[in-house]
Amino acid sequence: MVLMTMRIRELSSRSGLPVPTIKFYLREGLLPPGQATAVGRQLYYGEHHLSRLSLIRMLTVVGRMSLASVREVLQAVDNRGLPLAGLYAVVTEALFAEDSLNLVPERRGAADRVDSFVDGLGWRVADTSPGRQTLTRVLTALERLSGDVEVDIFVPYAEAAVRLAALEAASMPGSLDSERDAATLVARAVLLEAAMAALRRMAREHLVGVAGRLGA
Repeated sequence: MVLMTMRIRELSSRSGLPVPTIKFYLREGLLPPGQATAVGRQLYYGEHHLSRLSLIRMLTVVGRMSLASVREVLQAVDNRGLPLAGLYAVVTEALFAEDSLNLVPERRGAADRVDSFVDGLGWRVADTSPGRQTLTRVLTALERLSGDVEVDIFVPYAEAAVRLAALEAASMPGSLDSERDAATLVARAVLLEAAMAALRRMAREHLVGVAGRLGA
């Protein structure tokens, strides 16, 4: 039996989220309801609620996911019959769904070039993968900036990405034995995505700084 020890104000204090926000998540079904006391109408919450709020915050703040995407990811976390690959696919889909590049129209022929590039890498990626669409829009945006761009510009990025993905895959559990395992995997995927972006930006800052010092 899950121990319920916190009232909603304590849950708010420990999670760092205001009470109205927690109540909103409860109404939307993103957070399971509290447990009523035997006497009175006061509801109590447990550590499970605290962990759930932490995950929701991770998805909305770090992952920048919409409420709809958060709902899909949480449903996948709660689905005990979902295999590891299925959960990871849901997280990836949700991250792609929030990409601002979705607003960039695709240039004629760009999708075919990206498909040839991805297939040439030997990657087993679905034809409908949102990654293909994002890469197509990136190629389109690059060509608008500087004219025709060879799709091979993505080769070093693909090589780095597959190495990183292999390292992540090696550290993943063989199965999801609990909801906590699923939530941890989701949070880890979102955090590592943010870490990669941060490291790349710092590397650029470092190299530009080194070039500036050498040129001084």
